[in-house]
Amino acid sequence: MNGDNVRVPYSEAWWIGLDPQLQDRIDELLCVDRLVAAVVLLRREGQLHPLPGLYEAQDMLMRRRRELDSQGLVAPKAPPLTTAELIELAAAVTAPVVAVEAVWNGDTQGWFVDLVAIVQRVGQHHDEYDEVSLTCLSFGTDVRLFTGEVPPWPEAVQATEQGRAVAQHLGVPFHFSSPTAPDEDLSRWWDSQPHREATRR
Repeated sequence: MNGDNVRVPYSEAWWIGLDPQLQDRIDELLCVDRLVAAVVLLRREGQLHPLPGLYEAQDMLMRRRRELDSQGLVAPKAPPLTTAELIELAAAVTAPVVAVEAVWNGDTQGWFVDLVAIVQRVGQHHDEYDEVSLTCLSFGTDVRLFTGEVPPWPEAVQATEQGRAVAQHLGVPFHFSSPTAPDEDLSRWWDSQPHREATRR
């Protein structure tokens, strides 16, 4: 594992029952923060009976990841971009930027906030506007819901502060439909905009 073939001791029964080569493969994924891939590998090749569900497998591997982290084996995450760096990124966008938006998103590890520049061109989700990613903010998993760490959501606070600063620098509006709670099913900035065909009539 990690190039030195040193196996970190771990006493949980389900882990001890795994093939040592599979343990190493899972550890390699966890050490580079690829939890979802590790969950898929565990459920596909772990031969555990009964087969753990997705969330159960995630909890199992998060405990293993904490053990690896305590040994200094988990690669540190890159620090979030500074506001100055985000402004530089947004200023470099070649399409006309018409807004800056923070959008909730989520996966099996938890919620995160995408900060995007809205540009005027045909996009995947709208026929007049598209989005260019500026950064993704995530400061923890959904375990925080059970430990009482959230709310407030620190990624939402930072996205709001930095998004407003970037928008102000560009002279465009900032939009965040739900700055206080995760929700993927809320309106986007472009939903409030009149279609150009309608304005020409």
